[in-house]
Amino acid sequence: MELTTEMLARFVGGQVEIQNPGEGYIYRGEVLTIGVVNDDLTVTFSWLAKGEGYPPLSTSWVKDDRLDYAAGLSIYAVSNIGPSGEDVGGGDRICLRSQIVGETVILYPPDGSKLDPADVKGLQVA
Repeated sequence: MELTTEMLARFVGGQVEIQNPGEGYIYRGEVLTIGVVNDDLTVTFSWLAKGEGYPPLSTSWVKDDRLDYAAGLSIYAVSNIGPSGEDVGGGDRICLRSQIVGETVILYPPDGSKLDPADVKGLQVA
């Protein structure tokens, strides 16, 4: 599956989750802009949170000041993994997985699964 800026436009207002159990991190944030630039997936977040206690599971979320993310698409396998589940509406999710760096990135559409920004410590919710 090849990603394009046009096909990614539907994820604006949705969320992205970035996780790497080997490195011990999980992030989740709301998409402000998303696209493909020079074979990189680029995301600018309106807010970003880091999960504490991961792995195995995030026990709480804390505001992270980094708002830009990029992933070199040449080292990621990209696939459509379908909707979030019956209890959550929304369109299909896209998953990027890199065996090289051990990272998984999941793109959620605006009406899909969401981390509530009110549950993020240090984040000012408007």
